[in-house]
Amino acid sequence: MDLITTHKNADFDALSSLVAAGKLYPKARLLLPGSQEKAVRSFLSLIKDKVKIEDEKTCRMDDVTRLIIVDNRHASRIGISADLLEKKGMKVHIYDHHPRTRFDIKGNKEVFKEVGATVSLLLEIMLRKGKLDFTPLEATLMLLGIYEETGSLSYPTTTKLDVDMVSALLAIGANLNAVSSYLNRELSGKELSVFIELLESVKVVDVNGIPVAFAATDTSDFDGELGTVVHKLQDVENYPVIFAMFTNHGRVKILARSRMAPIDVNKIMGHFAGAGHSSAASARVEGTGHAEITSSIVGMIEKMTMPEVYARDIMNFPVKTVSEDDKVTEVMGRLERFGYKGAPVLNEDFELVGIVTAGDLKKAINKKMGHSRVKGYMATKLVTVDPATPLYELRKILMEKGKGRIPVIEGNRIIGIVTRTDVLRKVHSSFFTVASKRKTGLKDLSGKMKKSLPPKLLTLIKSIGKMGDEHGMNVFLVGGFVRDLLMGKKNYDLDIVVEGDAIRFGKILSEKMKGTLVVHHKFGTSTVVNKWPKWLGPSLHADNKFKIDIATARKEVYKKPAALPTVEFSLLREDLYRRDFTVNAMAVAVNKAHFGMFIDVFGGVKDLEKKTIRILHDKSFIDDPTRIFRAVRFEQRLGFSIDDHTEYLIKHAVSQDMFKRTENQRIRDELILMLKEKNPEKAVFRMRELHELRFIHSELVLKRSIRGTLANLRKCENWYAARALGARPLDIWLMNFMIILDALTPAQMEEVLENFVFTRSERLRLSSDKKETKKVLAKLTSRKKMLPSRVYDILEPLAHEVTLCIMARTSSDIAKRRVRKFFSEYNGIILRIKGGDLIKQGLKPGPRYKAILRGVLCEKIDGKLKSKKEELACMRELIGNERKNK
Repeated sequence: MDLITTHKNADFDALSSLVAAGKLYPKARLLLPGSQEKAVRSFLSLIKDKVKIEDEKTCRMDDVTRLIIVDNRHASRIGISADLLEKKGMKVHIYDHHPRTRFDIKGNKEVFKEVGATVSLLLEIMLRKGKLDFTPLEATLMLLGIYEETGSLSYPTTTKLDVDMVSALLAIGANLNAVSSYLNRELSGKELSVFIELLESVKVVDVNGIPVAFAATDTSDFDGELGTVVHKLQDVENYPVIFAMFTNHGRVKILARSRMAPIDVNKIMGHFAGAGHSSAASARVEGTGHAEITSSIVGMIEKMTMPEVYARDIMNFPVKTVSEDDKVTEVMGRLERFGYKGAPVLNEDFELVGIVTAGDLKKAINKKMGHSRVKGYMATKLVTVDPATPLYELRKILMEKGKGRIPVIEGNRIIGIVTRTDVLRKVHSSFFTVASKRKTGLKDLSGKMKKSLPPKLLTLIKSIGKMGDEHGMNVFLVGGFVRDLLMGKKNYDLDIVVEGDAIRFGKILSEKMKGTLVVHHKFGTSTVVNKWPKWLGPSLHADNKFKIDIATARKEVYKKPAALPTVEFSLLREDLYRRDFTVNAMAVAVNKAHFGMFIDVFGGVKDLEKKTIRILHDKSFIDDPTRIFRAVRFEQRLGFSIDDHTEYLIKHAVSQDMFKRTENQRIRDELILMLKEKNPEKAVFRMRELHELRFIHSELVLKRSIRGTLANLRKCENWYAARALGARPLDIWLMNFMIILDALTPAQMEEVLENFVFTRSERLRLSSDKKETKKVLAKLTSRKKMLPSRVYDILEPLAHEVTLCIMARTSSDIAKRRVRKFFSEYNGIILRIKGGDLIKQGLKPGPRYKAILRGVLCEKIDGKLKSKKEELACMRELIGNERKNK
């Protein structure tokens, strides 16, 4: 026989769980042990004819073979049913939502879930089985159980499941009015007396910034509902945490309630052998007074809420300060430039004397006092804190003093500033961040680095970190290296940021690596250049160089839109903020103490997971319009998508002609990088979608055939590379550019060459492609028989890039075959005779040499000459013919 029971002094969650379990075990008897809360007894009188519930006096126990316990796991709280636990062969099933403790009954089947009410998890099981078939009265009882246990869905223990089950119960007729009448009843006369006694006894203790209420009274002659009284007291006085102690003939019952997530009253009551859950729990104590209980609880809360965040952890530094003698208009301009709402004011001894806000300055400017000194408009009644001030104290100061920013002082020096936003962001972090659906777990990348990087590269990185330790600098890997490490892509270009002097660090590193140092004083950066090491495998770069870029953690400030940035030194966070996209704004520490520590301030990992290209701030494309090209390049290279807001800002920047304010060389450089990608056609057509092509030339359009032509070009490049036909690597980007510019006229091409600063070699090849392509194709596509030397004469003057583009553009098999023959046969033929052989024939050096040697070469290309002897004979014949003609 099955028996379902719950805990003594049953509340509505216990009663509703008992009835719900009866649906899952339809042949079971239902037992309510001990007494029940007053409201529960009142409801039981309504359903006694509808649901058969037994008490301990009438319930038969001898035939029970399986015990089902709901909303409880403590043997001491189930009354006479506890005797069944000793019965041999007894099976025990438990359904509960309370946290586990060492006093728990061990069941054959245990169903536990962290939900607001036990009845919610039972309803979920029934819903999955399609058995949610309650009468409106039963549905109302279930709703009472959820609402009472979750504070009408307001307690922090409430979960989505509780809310979903409420919705399901309302759909089958649960009555909210009835629920309200039972949960919000008036206190009885005795309950009201106890309420007043508790209220008068309340003492509030500040524990690490949290007000904790303690109340106590004697209830020896009380027979009301203590839980209802405490609930009413907490609602009326709005205490976030309360412990109510009730003395009854030497025993103390503690009822604890908490609305503060850090304070888990279940753990605190567990110290007194009590139980419950994090927001509501109880315990009984003997032989201990109120003062001792209070002292013990305060001690536990102090440990539970030890401050983890101090002013030094959230302050902004270094601090942008102004002098008290600065002019109002000058300071206003600086605040607007940095996007600040105020700044500390220092005197000539660099002591803090006030704070000035943008609002104060605007008032002065409106009164035509912009020429005045700042000291006349600053606030001088200052509230300051030291670096060890805990978060709760900072919050208290902001609330009570009405300050928007608090200077952090060490000695006589201002070392940081905490703003209202900093405190709000930390106290209410859930309002400022969106939880990821799955945790990334990325805090330490040292294991991933060991697994993914060549051993010698890892050793080099560690030695760079050690150098930072030796010279007192924090060192970080940043940018594309970190992004590709997370994505599992091969990238050995080290991009390093140091919190110190990057140029000095670069000199030390270049000496250690015996490399070449390139310094950029304007930007405070340096680059160490070496030959590509063999232990890294085949070079990833055409120039066969291994580079380490080093920058000082800095903040870039653009003096005007699209200008090159001026640089101000700052810490890592601001250095990451200056970067182009979130996926490129992540870092890894390499100093020994924190090696592998992963830093992701702006949600780069989340955007990697979402495959999204997203800028860090709305002025990004205005500050640097070349990021528009970069967004497309990364989108296509990584197979990501530009997020909607970023795309909107791109289109806005394009419509504002931001590229006209940018140096053409910078546009050229970004364009070259894009055209060097493996499949640039995707990026090019994306540029067309975003209306970016007009910044190359206003008349530039993409022909429909271009996609196919670029695909043909890839095939031509692969064919050429496989045969190692060139003495130098091909400029792939230049060939892609030639194809893209097909629609332009020669005159328009010259405008492009004029606007963008290309090298002389690049200009010549681009011009040659535009001028010669049609003429060359007309000759190569001819069906007339053509000697090899004629093909050679046509193609030899052209750069190989131009010839391959011609091959990619044509659909003529004859032309393609002639180009292949040129590269694979004719272009490799060399003469055995030299200039000295011509001198022996009495010829003086001059233009005639070239003409005669060219004539001999053509004969050889046509297959008529097999040996040097034949070449010499041909040479003499050509010289003789020339003399005869004279």
